[in-house]
Parts: sequence; C-alpha cells; structure tokens
Amino acid sequence: MEQSQSRPILILSGLFLIALAVRGIYFFELSHLPYFDIILPVYDHFNFDQGALSFAAGDLLARSPNNSYSPLYKYFLGSIYFIFGRNFYAVYAIQFTLGALGSVLLFLIGKRLFDIRVGLLTFVGFSLYSTEIIYEGIILRAAFITFLAILSFYALIRLRDTPTPLMLIGCALILSLFFQSRPNTFLCLPFVIFYIHKFVFKDWRPEERIRGWGIFLMPLFLSFIPLLVQCYLVHDKFVFFDSSGPGAFLAGNFIDYPGVGFDSNLLKHFQKQHQMEGLSPLSFIFQQVMNDPVGFLKMIWRKLFFYFNDLEGASNLSIYLYLENSKILPFFISHFSVFSALGIMGIVLSIQARERVFLLYAYLASLILSVVLFHVVSRFRIPSAPFLILFSAYAVGRVCTWWGRRQFKPTILFTLVFLILFYGLRAPEGHVKIRYVDYCNWSYAYMLEEKWFDVDKAETYGIKCLESERKGNADWGVVNATLASIYKLYGSYLIKQKDELADKVLKNAFTIDPFDSELYRMYSDFQAGRNKTDSAIRHLHISHVADKIDATPIKTLVQLYYKNKSDPGRLLVALRVVLPMEKDSGILQQVKNEIHRLEGLLASKNQWVKSSTERARKHFSNGAWSKALKEYEKLNAYNASDTRLLIEQGVVYENLKEEEKALNSFYDALLIKGNNPTLNKSLGNYYLSVGDLVLAVLHWRRYLETSPQEGEYSVIKKRYQFFSRQLKMKDMEKQIFGLSEVQTRELYKVYKNMNVELGS
Repeated sequence: MEQSQSRPILILSGLFLIALAVRGIYFFELSHLPYFDIILPVYDHFNFDQGALSFAAGDLLARSPNNSYSPLYKYFLGSIYFIFGRNFYAVYAIQFTLGALGSVLLFLIGKRLFDIRVGLLTFVGFSLYSTEIIYEGIILRAAFITFLAILSFYALIRLRDTPTPLMLIGCALILSLFFQSRPNTFLCLPFVIFYIHKFVFKDWRPEERIRGWGIFLMPLFLSFIPLLVQCYLVHDKFVFFDSSGPGAFLAGNFIDYPGVGFDSNLLKHFQKQHQMEGLSPLSFIFQQVMNDPVGFLKMIWRKLFFYFNDLEGASNLSIYLYLENSKILPFFISHFSVFSALGIMGIVLSIQARERVFLLYAYLASLILSVVLFHVVSRFRIPSAPFLILFSAYAVGRVCTWWGRRQFKPTILFTLVFLILFYGLRAPEGHVKIRYVDYCNWSYAYMLEEKWFDVDKAETYGIKCLESERKGNADWGVVNATLASIYKLYGSYLIKQKDELADKVLKNAFTIDPFDSELYRMYSDFQAGRNKTDSAIRHLHISHVADKIDATPIKTLVQLYYKNKSDPGRLLVALRVVLPMEKDSGILQQVKNEIHRLEGLLASKNQWVKSSTERARKHFSNGAWSKALKEYEKLNAYNASDTRLLIEQGVVYENLKEEEKALNSFYDALLIKGNNPTLNKSLGNYYLSVGDLVLAVLHWRRYLETSPQEGEYSVIKKRYQFFSRQLKMKDMEKQIFGLSEVQTRELYKVYKNMNVELGS
C-alpha cells in the first residue's frame, strides 16, 4: 500500500530532476557567456534589473528608468535580490527550477486531460524546448508568465475535483498573478468565468453559486489593488498594470506591418505617410479598416502566419545567438514549427474526437490572440507554447495508437500533412534572424568587464555586426563604433609593442570609420615610432580634418614641429589653431608669448616676402618648376596666412613628381583655412585616383559641408555616395586571433586607459 502511494511521488520527482538536469547543463554553459550577468541599458532586462535593485534597497515602488512594463516581475526579481543579493546564480536557479516544475505540471495536465502517454510526450516537449530554456536564463518576463500560465491552468482543472473555499481562493490568487504579469493575459478571464460556471459550479444551488463567486472574485480583484496603486503612484495616473500596451498595439497593427518583429520606425513612417499621427488606437484601427479593409485583413493573416511560423522574431534580442553559443540546445527542440504543425493537427484531431478540453482550447486561443493582437515576437508567444505542446503531444499519441493497431493509412496521411505544414511554416528566406544590433551588443558585452574581456570574440561579433548592418543599409550612417574601438585598442597595444601589424590593423579600422580623428592620430604615433616623420605629420593633419574640435592632434603636431625644427611659418599656423583650444592658463600664456615672438619674426620678413612672391609666381607662370620651387620653399618658411602660396607650392611639387611633398603643402594650406572646398575636392579626387577611398570620402565630405550647392556640388555628392557605399561594402577580415591570457590582460590594461566609444 505504501509502495503504491509513493510511486507517483517518485515518478514526479524523477521527471522533475530530469527536466532540472537538462536545464542544469545549459545553466553551466550560460555561466560562461557574458550575458550571464551583463545587462545592457538598451535591453528591457535593464529596467527589470534596476527596478528590482530599487525594491531590494527599500523603494517599495520599485522604480526604474522605464516604468512602462507591468511591475510584478520586478517585485519577483527584487525579492530574490533582497534575499540573495544581486546574485544571478540564484535568479537563474529559481527560474530554471520553475521551468522544471512547469514540465512536471504539464505532465499532470496531459495525463488528466488525455492519458499518461500524452502527459509524458508533453513533458518531453516542454522539457526540451530550447527557446523556453533560453528565456528561463534571461531576466525577462517570458518564462515567468509561462510558469504562471501553466500553474493557473493546473489549478483550474484541479478546481473541478476540489472546489473548496481554500481552493477557490488559491486559484483566484494564482490567476491574479498571471493576469498582473502582462495585462493581455486578461483575454483568458471570460473563458475562465465560463469554465467555472459551466464545470465547477454546475451542480451547485443558486445560493452556493453566489457564495462561490464571492469567494473567487473578491480575492481575484482585491489582489489587483497593490499593483494598481503602485502604477498610479509611479505614473501619476491610472494605469492598468502596463502603460506600454497602446504603443505595442500600434506597432503591430498598421497595414504595412510585415507580420513579425518590432520596429517603431516603420510605424512612424506609416503614420507620417498617411497623416495618422496622434490617433488613439481605436481611431487608428478604424481609419485603416475604412481605407483599406483588404489590406488590414492581409496584415492580420501575416501575423497569424508568423505566430505559427518557425521564425523567432527578435525584439530585445535574438535567441539564435544563444543557440549558436550552446553545444546542447541545438540538439533539443529548437523549431517552433514542430509544435505549431503538430499542434494544429492535434486541435483538428481533438475536435474530431470530441475531446472535452474546453479550457485547453480557451487558454490556447486566448494566448494566441494576446500575441496576434499586438506584434509577433519570440518572447510574446512563449506563454502559449505549453498549450500548443499539449495538442502536439495529443497528435503524436494518436499516431502511436494508429501504429500500434497497424492503421497505416491514417499514419501515412498524418505524416504527409505534418511534413507539408512543417515545410510551409519554415522561416521565410529574406527575413533576418539575427539583426546587426544583436551582433553589436554581443560584441559590446565582451568588452565591458574584465572577467568577460575577450577582444578576439568581440571582433568576431563586431565584424558580423558590420556585415549585417551593411546588408540593410549601404549608405554611410552610424558607423560601427564598437568594432572601430576594438581596432583602436588592438592598434594601441601593437604600437606599444612596436609590432608592424599595427599598420594593417589601423588601416582596416579606417575603412570602418573614415571620420574618426583618433584613428589617424594613432596611425601618426605609429609612423613617428618608425621615424617616418612626414607621414606622421600628414596623418595629424588628416586627424584635424576629421575633427576640427579635437585638440590632441594639433598639440601633437606642434610638438613634432618643434622636435623637427620646422619653419617658423608652420609653427605659427599650428600655434594659432591650438590657442583657442588650450584650457590650461599657464600653457595658454606660453602659447601667446610664442605666437607673439613668431609674428615679430615674420613681420621682419614682410618686404622680402613681397619680392620673393613676385619671383616665385613668375617662375610658376613660365613653368620653371625647379626655380619656382626654390623660391616657394624659402617663401613659405615665413608664410602663416596665405593659402594660395602653399597650394602653388604643392602644384610645383606635383609637376616635379614629388607627390608626398605636394600633399604636405596642401595640408599646410588646409591648416590655415580648413574650410577650403576647392582644396578638399581636389584632395578627394586625388585620393580616388590612387585608390584610397577612405581619404577620398573624408575630403569629399568636408567639401560638401563647406561648398555652396552649385557647380560641381551635385557631381561630388553622387561620387561621395557611390564610393561611400563601395567602401562600406568592402569585405572584412579578422585581424585578432590566438591571443594568450597574458596578452589579453595587457590589452585590458590598455583598454582601461583608453577613451573608446562602445555600442551599436
């Protein structure tokens, strides 16, 4: 007798441990990824994390930077933080435990609604569902809501057996938590009311029913009050748990909505195009239905298709990156279309067999609708997955029965229908699984903290980010700051090591961000270390062209000029540029004194400059390049204001085939007058002729910023756009690999002392 009573407990314990062991293996893998405990501010995780920290620190309102989401999960997370501290091992251990418990509850649900085989198949399906496991290891609501959905469903079916007052109250409180976790789950409530009326209170007398409804509804609605008060105090107005609802609704209910994903820019473009800004959700829908009813229905159909589709639509993050970084998850059930194809067939078969599972139909339909009414993304459909898995298990159970009875015809037909559905619901080609921002953020995570610091992996995902972004936008928009910073870091490290690889790494970085002044300054440092002074000076000039408000390259230029005993005219120009940038009062006075000294020196040469200019231009006009050069070199040694003389000197160098010296003269002229559109245009054209697209687009950009929109402006603009695209679409090769632990530690020290900009 005791053995028969303990057997179910042993079975349930065994199932629980199996589901927990599966999650434990993934838990171990997750603990070796930076997203185990790194939470970027761009993610919704950040708001839940900050709200939980606030609550654990004593803020009963659990406020966070973005309070638009239902706060229940913040309190759940904050309670864990309060007990264990901000300990992610504790957070994920609890969430994985809830996932394993949910697997056991689904076994009991499947066994009760159908039979033990369906229960076991449901357990296997949910235990091995990769997407669910991934979300259990993320600080988001998806897995939390899923567990509450399973628990509330189980409580409701048990309510039929034991409709005691205590059970009614317990069921009401569990449902309350489920509804408060995300308000769109309220779609289940009418069906729950009908279920209790039809199946729980069926044989109760009228007075017993009234009392039963009071016992159930009073705790249900009274338990809403704390969070409603919290929302009112935080938002200064009544909010039904979640203020993000209207925005989320609009983002997935415009006629041009592709059917999957979340992109607020698409919504804004549609609203602007159709002059529908500022409309309420109901007015927005009504106007679209009136304008294009067929288009609106097509949009709903697309959302239904993508709900059942295999594509895991990204919103905050892409689960495909988690799958890529796991050795175990890809061997589990990673295709939602397995459950959707089998689930659809299970629904048809259960209706055909007249299975009495009203609540299962109701929960699944409500939760599907809760997704389709808004926008279809991976995490939104997770709470509906357990109920789809139940129908999938039922379908597989029926096939097993047919096979056991040697009914091959329905088995073959079932298989064919499944394959058609499974193939038809595959992820469509052309739809992005991993967005460029997902790669960028993954790269970013490997640079944030010392324990995760890995430049090799950061570069790998940075390149993927850049390549993915290039596919979506071939124009120069936001450059990949993370990848450029990685090469800055590695280049700086190589320069200190006097490694010639720095040349290749920094030139590679130029193609990623041609407008980053720091990259050119670093390359100048590298060239200076190789005693290539002219190149070092020129790249400091280029750095100044890239960013005129950055004082560092000009200050370094002044130092190089003095070190190499440059001409007084050159020194005076550089000091005049430095003067308004200098913040140190002591150094500022020194600069003023030196400028005053040099101006006096140049003033003494005024008469000589005039006569020398006449001789130089006479030789220039006669094409006597060597004679002209002698005059220009002497003349420009004391020239600190006339750009024409420097440009003419550059032309002389060009005619004498000394292109490097010609460039030096042109950049000296640009330092006097940086907003010289003609010179920037000419330099851009020159760099194009020698195949240097980086400096070509840099100088053309400066031309477009300073030139009036006439003459060659449109021609240069088209040229700039075309070659910018060419440069941006250039294939990237990995530069960093095989770093030792010692090198990684040294790189981290360099990184901590660098001013780098990370982010997508």
